Amino acid sequence: MRHQGKARIIAVFAVLAVGAAAAIYWFSLDETELAEYEPPPETLNVRQATNDIQLQTATPKLTDHNDYVGAQVCAKCHQEEHKSWHSSYHRTMTQIASPETIRADFDGREMKLGNTTYKIYRKGEEYWVRTHDPKWELRQRPDLIRDHPNPKMADKRIVMITGSHKMHMFWMSWEHFDDEPNAEDLDNNSMWLFPWVYMIEQQKWIPYEDSFIADPQFGRPPTVWNQSCIACHAVGGQPHYQAEEDRYDIEFHSNIADYGISCEACHGPGKSHVNKHQALLSANTNVELSGKADSSIINPLRLDKHKQAQVCGQCHSLFESNHPQTFLEDGLDYQPGNDLIKNRQMIFHEDTDPSLVYYNMFWNDGTVRIGGREYQGLVKSECFTHGEMTCLSCHSLHSMEEPDNQLGLGLNSNQACVQCHKEPEYTTELSAHTHHLSDSEGSKCFNCHMPHTSYALMGGIRSHRIDSPQIHRQPQKNEKPNACNLCHLDQTLQWTADALSQWYGHDAIKLNSPHQDVAASVTWLLRGNAVQRTLAAWHMTWEPTLETSSTNWRLPLMVQLLNDNYAATRYVTWQSLQKLPEYKQVQEGIDFYQFVSPVTERIKIQQALMNSWGAKLDLIGGPPLNNPRLLFKTDQPSVIDQ
Repeated sequence: MRHQGKARIIAVFAVLAVGAAAAIYWFSLDETELAEYEPPPETLNVRQATNDIQLQTATPKLTDHNDYVGAQVCAKCHQEEHKSWHSSYHRTMTQIASPETIRADFDGREMKLGNTTYKIYRKGEEYWVRTHDPKWELRQRPDLIRDHPNPKMADKRIVMITGSHKMHMFWMSWEHFDDEPNAEDLDNNSMWLFPWVYMIEQQKWIPYEDSFIADPQFGRPPTVWNQSCIACHAVGGQPHYQAEEDRYDIEFHSNIADYGISCEACHGPGKSHVNKHQALLSANTNVELSGKADSSIINPLRLDKHKQAQVCGQCHSLFESNHPQTFLEDGLDYQPGNDLIKNRQMIFHEDTDPSLVYYNMFWNDGTVRIGGREYQGLVKSECFTHGEMTCLSCHSLHSMEEPDNQLGLGLNSNQACVQCHKEPEYTTELSAHTHHLSDSEGSKCFNCHMPHTSYALMGGIRSHRIDSPQIHRQPQKNEKPNACNLCHLDQTLQWTADALSQWYGHDAIKLNSPHQDVAASVTWLLRGNAVQRTLAAWHMTWEPTLETSSTNWRLPLMVQLLNDNYAATRYVTWQSLQKLPEYKQVQEGIDFYQFVSPVTERIKIQQALMNSWGAKLDLIGGPPLNNPRLLFKTDQPSVIDQ
């Protein structure tokens, strides 16, 4: 039964792309009157993404609202552009669940987490899970769900997936198909997140809440696709939330223009463009393309730098809606070419304080440190504020080298920067500027000016705030890892400060201990905050670091994080640890590590790896003796002084 009513609604937006990890913003609507849901008018075309009736009713309707037409219409004329988009991860960001879209094996296995045993299985071409009943879970405290002694379980069909690059997330219908709900229930297409995600490259299932660097005390927050993801993981999303008397009874009647990020997300609604050119063709007009702007469609390349960046920034940013009262009904009303700032309040470090959820999304120098928020970095870069650089200076959806980074042809190199920086010190005399060999990693602009200081999707992401390495006299200002020490893992902050002073005229400074005598990477790894620890572990096997120092000292330090409080830190460390050349020799005969296993089991494997490393020092080349920067004592080479 639907009810028009008042409700206190807390909505969470979590954009899970580029890997994304997930930035979250909250808004609260107190005593907000929401309109009674009305079906799309009969004149509005409803397209079907699947012939499966159950999937049609459980997923957002595809409609031609607000003058959208859908990518399939664009493809009729723009075949090459459609082909390049079709190969991108933007297209596959959100898809109907099917054997063609799901990469994971739903093989009947059981997966235990806390006191709950989950199961994944198939019924023919349908994908099913045994999991917590969403209607039960929503009523529980998030921090108590994992260890609840008697959770209510339900068998739910997976109806949609998000992600296709690094991980898959799975969405299940709020309603039970096996209970044969009536037609009115099926009209409710709310989708609830299955609490496990599938890591595609590793072919491994991990708990959803453990895929982010999040304080474990908070547990797993309730996540509904129709309010958390629809804003950016589909085109023209309209949640159409229906308020209920019972605030735990979720009801959405959502519709979208396209699944994933398709043509009209960047070019705007296409109806007027299609109508214009269909009229010209119908009149048998001999149309020649003049190269002039076509006012019936948006080409982001023809926008000024601010609006051009905003096309990408509509999703790749941290923001709040300027109109939260209308979001749950009609969605976000931004269209490319309009002023995004009139639609959304962009969140920057200066807007935050420790009491806000955004605070920990930034380094203390103001740089955003979560992936997928590149807009916050770009607009704080002098290349943008004092130059004309935008996202499209480097990235191209239709002329990309490969889908992974969507960099334009030839732009996965210094060519991206020397488009503007044409002086000899950046081209023919590069070594004089970098103080590294011209063909080395240290002479690649990206590595010095866009280091991997953001975290997303279980790894390091390049910062899009373009700046230069700098060491401050006050230690607290050095929170964000610098590019020099992320490559030269065996060197101290003082070493970097001295080099910057000698090479680039920075003020000469003297730092206190441990920054004078302990390698910066070791300090981040063992004494840093969760993001510092995770990024330090990831960089331990970042390929350029394998050339700048030996690797035989890294394993015993990394092993310390296998029992870290943060599950994501443990996972990233474990993935990195397995890439060390010494690891294969050390792990022989030791039980396989599970990052979600109980503390006692993790400690057992930690100790076994340390014992094996100590016993095989001669085989793996031995530790770097007499190197206090790496915490190895001359008389006790196998002991780490923490």
